[in-house]
Amino acid sequence: MLNDLKLSLQYILPKLWLTRLAGWGASKRAGWLTKLVIDLFVKYYKVDMKEAQKPDTAAYRTFNDFFVRPLRDDVRPLNT
Repeated sequence: MLNDLKLSLQYILPKLWLTRLAGWGASKRAGWLTKLVIDLFVKYYKVDMKEAQKPDTAAYRTFNDFFVRPLRDDVRPLNT
């Protein structure tokens, strides 16, 4: 039922409007709300915050800051 509602909204709402709304929300500094969104994202997608240079989710001012967070030098090495 919930999936049907999500799909219906995707067909009804304009895609460009949804994209702009998501971008606007991701760039906002909303204090506790931003931290809550990041914490939910980390939990839902099982993000290993030990790999980040700043493992505390409160260190990120916006969701965009979190999404492009730098990783520690010793994780995910590149083969050269």
